[in-house]
Amino acid sequence: MSTSRRTRRAANGDTTRRRGLLRLALWTIGILAALFVAAQFVPYGRDHTNPAAPNPFVWRSAAAEAIARTSCYDCHSYETRWWWAVKVAPFSWLAWHDISDGRRHLNFSAWTGQATAAEIRDAVDGEMPPRQYVLLHPGARLSDAEKQTLVNGFSASLAANSAGSAAPTPVPSAGSASDAVAVIDARCSSCHSPDQAVQFRTSSTAEAQALIDAMVQRGATVTDQERQVLIDYFTR
Repeated sequence: MSTSRRTRRAANGDTTRRRGLLRLALWTIGILAALFVAAQFVPYGRDHTNPAAPNPFVWRSAAAEAIARTSCYDCHSYETRWWWAVKVAPFSWLAWHDISDGRRHLNFSAWTGQATAAEIRDAVDGEMPPRQYVLLHPGARLSDAEKQTLVNGFSASLAANSAGSAAPTPVPSAGSASDAVAVIDARCSSCHSPDQAVQFRTSSTAEAQALIDAMVQRGATVTDQERQVLIDYFTR
C-alpha cells in the first residue's frame, strides 16, 4: 500500500473518531440538560415559605444576636434567606436537607430549650457553620472573638430567659458606688467573675467606655443610664 493511501486512511480514521466523540459529547450534554430540566419539577425542596415564629429566642446581647443571624439563622430559624441558587435543583435539595435538619436540632424561631451554652460552644468550635455554607457565604465564617461573643451572649440570654424576665432587670441608677456594683453584678456575673470590673479605675472616660464596650461584646446588656453610672464609678 502506498504511503499516500495509508495517510488518507489514517486521516479518515481520525475524522471518524472525532465525529464519534463529538456525537457522544452532544448526547451527554443533551441527557444532562434533560435531567436538569426534569429535576426542576421534583417537589422536594421547592417550598421556600418561612413559617411564623411561634416562640423566638430572646437575645439579651445585640452583638451575639447579630452574629447568630449572620452565621446561624439561615438553617436554625424560620428566617431563612432564600437566595436564587437554593431555588434551583439539585442545589435546592441539598439546601432543604440542611435547613430541615438544622431546624430539627436547633430552632431559634421555635425555642424550646434545645441547646445549652456548652453545646453551642462545641458546635461553633466544631463543624458550624458547615464548610459548604461558609464557601457560599464567606461572611458567616466566625473568628475566635466572634465565637466567644456568641457563646457568652447566648449563655447570658439563656440565664436571663430562664429567670423568667422579658427584659433586663432594672437596677438602681442614682450614681453611688453601690449602684455601680449592682449594675456590674447584674450584667456581668452570669458569664464570669465581676471582680475585674469592680476594681477597675481610670481617669479617662474613653478607657471607661472601652471597658463597658468589652462587657457588651461578652454578652452584657447595658442601658444608657447604667452606662453613665458605670462611667462615673470607673472615673471617680
